[in-house]
Amino acid sequence: MFFDKKEQQVKEFMKEHLKKIKECLDLFETTIGLYLDGKVEEANISSYNVHKKEHEADECRREILATLSAGAFLPFIREDYIGIVEMTDKIANRAKTVTQTMVIEAPKIPQEMNPDIRTLTSRAVATLEPLVQLAEGPLLDKPKSMALIQEISTREQAADAIEFKLLKHLFQEVNITLAEKIIIGNLIKLISEIADAVENVGDRIQILISKQAI
Repeated sequence: MFFDKKEQQVKEFMKEHLKKIKECLDLFETTIGLYLDGKVEEANISSYNVHKKEHEADECRREILATLSAGAFLPFIREDYIGIVEMTDKIANRAKTVTQTMVIEAPKIPQEMNPDIRTLTSRAVATLEPLVQLAEGPLLDKPKSMALIQEISTREQAADAIEFKLLKHLFQEVNITLAEKIIIGNLIKLISEIADAVENVGDRIQILISKQAI
């Protein structure tokens, strides 16, 4: 597919946007690990770094939207790119929400749950890798693109499985107050929603691929 100057700029800005989001999710995973290790003050600092990285990603989003508004792509395709960019940015927003919620509410997470929460966090972050690969390659290579979108879905399902295991254990077996269970359960759901957000982007890209194939 031929890209004019503005379209090529959009593509490069989107790669940079995803790079910032990847850095944000790496910091997010670090923050969760620090909190579970009992390093609360370090987790607070790391949470602020997540916030700063999310802001950097938001600046990239604005650059992309400005370039799209300047006339990159045909109108019926431009709308899809705007949707993809907005949905992608929500991944970083969710990471910021999780870490802020965790350090503000400071839930006392039972030690026995720590390994599975680490696994859930890792699997949620891992859903982003196929999306990064998707942005690096040509979207018109439909077989490769669809395989990567399927990989995102597979990884999201793996995160869902850990979320279900954690919530079932929390509400059926852990001996803490219901209020504490609700707070911890909400945190677990927020972590898992990062994988959901990545999958939503993959689904929107699939729509774009279908349009471009027409």
